[in-house]
Amino acid sequence: MVTSSMSCKWPYTTQMNFMAVVDALIPSSVIMFNCGCTVQHGGLSLSIWEYLLMSLDSLPVPLTEETSQLLDLSAFYLYKKRYPLSFFIYHTHTSKALFSTLSRKDRLRAIELLENLKVPLDILPVPYKNNPSLLQIMIDSLYQLTFFGYYSEWYGYGETRLNSPAFRYLRTYPVSWTYTGYPGPSFGYRDFRGFLLKMEDLKQE
Repeated sequence: MVTSSMSCKWPYTTQMNFMAVVDALIPSSVIMFNCGCTVQHGGLSLSIWEYLLMSLDSLPVPLTEETSQLLDLSAFYLYKKRYPLSFFIYHTHTSKALFSTLSRKDRLRAIELLENLKVPLDILPVPYKNNPSLLQIMIDSLYQLTFFGYYSEWYGYGETRLNSPAFRYLRTYPVSWTYTGYPGPSFGYRDFRGFLLKMEDLKQE
């Protein structure tokens, strides 16, 4: 997938890691029917990784870079666990986007290592260093935000999706609404609903 021009604010290696996260959690799939088949788009196709990046950047202290490094460290320990005799050495710069090189199953294993605190906490980037509570909160957030973004109208905002909420507009029918059977918003309209009944009228009765 080619990144959009709106995403240039984030380093490409960071984008790659978050693309890998949503692709592992919600991959595209082919659904077979008696009369044929259809493709159900995954998180990568619907740009949910941009939703993740924007959400983490909107925190009081942005955590996109630190979280990307967190994923790379977990991928490194997965490699070391599988190939204990290798001479592979982790370095912050040369190991960027290492997480994105894993297969889908291995990406889920790497996330599970972090979730279960199987990576040394003292080598994690600040503020995750020696902070197991924050680490587990972030892993939970990656799961939740991915599914929140996927089943929302995020993709439908098109080129306005990274604007502030007041300046987002639906440019197309969100694909996820089709998957969930949501018919779209019901706009209000003026109609007669009866006469106003006041408390004085009730007391007289």
